[in-house]
Amino acid sequence: MTTQPKSLPRVKRESLGAIAVTLLPVEKIRRHSPRGVSFEQEIHEFLVTNFNGYTVSSGSISGHWKDDAGHDHYGEHRQYKVAATPESRPSLEVFLADLARETDEDCIYLEFAGEIALIYRSTESAPS
Repeated sequence: MTTQPKSLPRVKRESLGAIAVTLLPVEKIRRHSPRGVSFEQEIHEFLVTNFNGYTVSSGSISGHWKDDAGHDHYGEHRQYKVAATPESRPSLEVFLADLARETDEDCIYLEFAGEIALIYRSTESAPS
């Protein structure tokens, strides 16, 4: 006697987009922005407003890297993850470029849909 496999029930599934991950310097994002609130608060507001939420790692992530001149660097970072679409990528990149400028970072690490990129600091503020 053979048994027929049970059919699985249908489930509701909604794709939210590709994974976008950025690493931000822990010490610098705790500081206050030129607008008088912490960069952490501004990051929170940007991600909730533009991506309907985010996930942040509970601990720091440390990394080592070399710059263009071959100098070694070390940093502790917080990882932020959002579900993003190709259409939302430019606004995320502009936000990160402005954040790099305001926190005095040369660039910020970004993974988007499997691609790794460095987003370099902006030279001027984005229009409001």
